[in-house]
Order: sequence, then structure tokens, then C-alpha cells
Amino acid sequence: MQKILYRFVFVLLLAGSLVPTLAVAQDASAEEAVAVTTAPVQAVPVQVDVDHASFAFETGTTLVELYLAFEAATLSYVTHEQGYLASLPVDLAIMRSTQVSLEGTPSDPVWTDQLNLSFVIADTTGLSEGQHFVHQVRAAVPPGEYELQVGIPEQLELGKPGVSMKKDMLVPDFGQNDLVYVSDVTLASSIQQSSDREDAFYKNGMVIRPNANQLFGSGLNTLFYYAEVYNLVGDISASGKYTAFTYIADANLPQPLAAYQKRAQRTLRSPDVLVGTFNVKSLPSGSYFLRIAILDDNNEAVAEQSRKFFVYNPDVERETLVVSPEESFERSQYARMTEEEIDRMVEHVDIIASDTERRRLKSIRDLDERRRYFMTFWNVRDPDPNTPINEFQEQFYALVQYANDRYTNSFSEGWKTDRGRTLVKFGAPTAIDPHMFDTGYVPYEVWEYNNIPGEGQAQFIFADADEFGMFELIHSTVTGERKLSNWRQELLK
Repeated sequence: MQKILYRFVFVLLLAGSLVPTLAVAQDASAEEAVAVTTAPVQAVPVQVDVDHASFAFETGTTLVELYLAFEAATLSYVTHEQGYLASLPVDLAIMRSTQVSLEGTPSDPVWTDQLNLSFVIADTTGLSEGQHFVHQVRAAVPPGEYELQVGIPEQLELGKPGVSMKKDMLVPDFGQNDLVYVSDVTLASSIQQSSDREDAFYKNGMVIRPNANQLFGSGLNTLFYYAEVYNLVGDISASGKYTAFTYIADANLPQPLAAYQKRAQRTLRSPDVLVGTFNVKSLPSGSYFLRIAILDDNNEAVAEQSRKFFVYNPDVERETLVVSPEESFERSQYARMTEEEIDRMVEHVDIIASDTERRRLKSIRDLDERRRYFMTFWNVRDPDPNTPINEFQEQFYALVQYANDRYTNSFSEGWKTDRGRTLVKFGAPTAIDPHMFDTGYVPYEVWEYNNIPGEGQAQFIFADADEFGMFELIHSTVTGERKLSNWRQELLK
């Protein structure tokens, strides 16, 4: 892998297409600009979207790509000999996410950069919402849990307020040679073959222009993706081949969308680069996952990765579920469910239901309508409606039963405990690291996941603070779960 940390690149994203612009060198002197007249000052702050992706690098470090997209209409411009110039200072820092509470925890950033970005356009009259300048920075940092900080200082002379952003960032360790890994997925607005190694978007013979806000659809119908696969050696294939299965799934459903699946048989090599596209112009507006599964000779997944994205297609209507006559409600298991069984199912599905589904269920009072609701709830999650068994539902309740068998205590059923709920919601962890008898620490467990859709590698920390066997979640890297910056301190007796 090329071990050069590229720094600067500018490109204007106009209504889904990339339009070349002139980038002013960072050390350009003030005399070079014919700047006396400013464009109308805007009181709104600069609008910026931030994204990142991690890739294998040198031993002990991971290459992190930071993607920033600045909304062109929120910048302030001055006249320039080549058009209009916008200058923008940006401060970047990658910090350890834990507070300085344990000896040896670093207090300084592991990486910083101060950028003085300049963008030149021919005319400001055509600027509108949705046009962005895209910038990319690469940094090599040790694997770990971080907080990315992005700051745009106040520009008093232009009347622009400052901007401060923070984003949690888990940087994976791709260094275990006995495991197959898929890197993070870069979602891009364009990928083109190129031999221009000076282009800051250049990588592995391509120029990859990231889409930092992950929004596709109207005006940007083609979703490009880039990922790398590591450690494709050993026993995963006797044929010397493997299958890369890439597909799009609704954010709330596990199964692939029928028209958005691709299978490619590829030769084993490490690393291997996966590049492809999906046309999303027919997808209804909403949230989706792009998912990649690496399959062995037995068609079993040895590694997975996923990336959440959004689609805005206001003219595309979402299809409603149509239940086939063979699966009519009257002949289904749901028609015979008692009120107690329905109430029980309400509790269970709360773990995996979307906010919209929860609100809908809460509004239903009629028992028969609730039965019909659950028939729809499970049918849309059925990965293969042609079989008599709903595999997703079977797996869900198998996890509920396992959680009850493993984690039930004198106060709660197993599926209601923090570990049980995590198991049911996210599936079995890739690894559990128990610490039951560490001197000076309460009992605790670290759960590691190689891939949680939309999150990538993830971590959960459960601690038995009172040492009564009641393990509670004290910290997770997953969005929406409990976060505690000094969780290591909480483990001390």
C-alpha cells in the first residue's frame, strides 16, 4: 500500500455532479488576489459535513481518511483575478475519547492539523443549496477509540461565526493475520481510473471523490463505493476464489432488496480492492445500508462490513407490503394469538422496532388490528418469503431464549438485562473478553463486534459494579447506546 499521507484537495459538488474549480495554493500571498469587493455577508455559519473511513496501514497504525464537505453557499467570497475567492481556516484534532483519569492515558491529541483552505469559483450568482466543496485529509493513528474535533474559527472581518463539531470515531485494528477483515466503506460521488498520483483523491489506480454527507438520489443517482479486504489467505477457499456479496438493505430490515444485489467471484489476494456502483434513482426516500459480505466456498460469511446512507427521491413512492393469499391473516399464527401473547410480543419487538413502528404500534388499541400489525412486522423482515419459516423471526427468538438461559437473574429475565438486550439486538458478539478476577477491578466483560450495520467494529463494556452478578452496560461505541468517557475509571474498586 502506498504510504504517503496526502493532504489537500478541493472540488465543487454541484447538484450531484463534479465541476472542476481552481484551487489557490495554501501559501498564496494576499497581493495575488484582486480583492476589494466582497460578496454579501451572510450571518449563517459555514455548513460542513464530516465523515471518515479507516484502512490497514503499517504495523501498529491505521490509516484514517477524513472527508469534509463545505456547503458553497454558506461561504463568504471576495473578488479575485480568476473569479471569486473563499478562504477558510479549519482546525482538526483526533483525541483519545477517554478522560485523563488513569495513569498513562494521553492528554494530548494523537494527531492535529491546521488547514487554510482556499476555493475559487467563476461566479457566485449560481450558488444554491446542495453545492459543496469537498476536502480530504489522511492521518495514520494507532487503533483505538477517539473523538474527532473539527473547528472553524470565527471570521470577524466577514461576519462569520465560528463552528465547532465533535464526532465519535472507532479506529479498527486490522493487524490480526488470522482473521479476514473488510475495511470501512467509502461512499463516493465519483470513482474513475487514474494514473495521477499527485491527485489527493488518488488511491490504488483510481480517483475516489467521497460523498461526506452520504446523501444520494435526486441529482446524484449513482452510489459509488470503495472497500478493501485483508488476510484473504488460508483455509477460506480450496479453489483459490471467494465471493464478494454486495447489496443494499432497508435500514430497518435485514434482507437485501431484490434489485440491489451483486455477487462477484474473485481471486484470493491480500489486500483486495472492491469497487462498484448502484443506481438508486428508483429507491424511495429513506435510510439504507450498503452491505458487503465475504463468502467462502461453503457460501458462509467470513467477514462483513456495512455503511449507512440516505436517499432523497421525492417523486418515488414507497411500496406497501402486499400479503399473498397463501399467507392470509385468517390462516396465520397471528390470528390465534391471545392478548397476553400480543402484550409479550410488544415487549420483545421494542428492541428492534424503528421509531415509526413503535409509534404506530402504540396508537393501535384493537386486538385484532394488533395481530395484523405483527404479521406485517415480521413478514417484511422475512429474508425468504418462499419458505414456510421466517428465518429472521426464528433467529430472533432463538437469541431471546439463549439470553434467558444465560443471563436470567433473580430480578430480570435474561433478555431484559443489558447483556441480553445487546445480544438480541445486535446478535452474538465476535468475541467476549471476561475479566472476572482482575486485581483492583470489579468484574467486567468486553464484547467485541467485527461489524454492526452502520457502525462497523464496535465495543460494549458491561460491569458488575456491586459484584452481585448484575452486569450493566457502562459504555459502548455504538450510536444511541450509553457512552461514558471515563469508563475505565468506573471499573476500579
